[in-house]
Amino acid sequence: MTARLVLLCLCAGLLAACTTPPPASQTPAGFADYEGTQKLQAVNAERVVYQVRQLDNKPRADLAFWRVAMKEHLLKSGYVLVAEGELGDAARPGYYIETSAPRGSADYNYLVAIFVQDQHITVIESAGELAAYKARREQIFATLKAPAAATR
Repeated sequence: MTARLVLLCLCAGLLAACTTPPPASQTPAGFADYEGTQKLQAVNAERVVYQVRQLDNKPRADLAFWRVAMKEHLLKSGYVLVAEGELGDAARPGYYIETSAPRGSADYNYLVAIFVQDQHITVIESAGELAAYKARREQIFATLKAPAAATR
């Protein structure tokens, strides 16, 4: 009986050591997570929002396709291109586009970053009034460039 208990505890310990902990919250510095949501959503005091969600890669396509499709959709919708570039690395390639658009009497920035991995696409979005967004841009990009950003 004691040998079985020791063996059971040993097996349980080995299984616990083999599990991968969930990724740490990838909320940018200065942002607070929304409670009770399925996807990561956060906001800061200046009302800049940040969101991470997973989508099915349908139709199944690579990053090059989604980069062109996303850029064309945003520009044809009236957004103005501010910046774009590559993210991630060879194992987790990604792309981001920053756009701007007027809303009422203020201009707003809208960032979309994507990481395509086989059957899933990780979409990371952030938006806010131009001055507030620019004040948090560095923290947002630090989070985007973190290795866990592509694997949420």
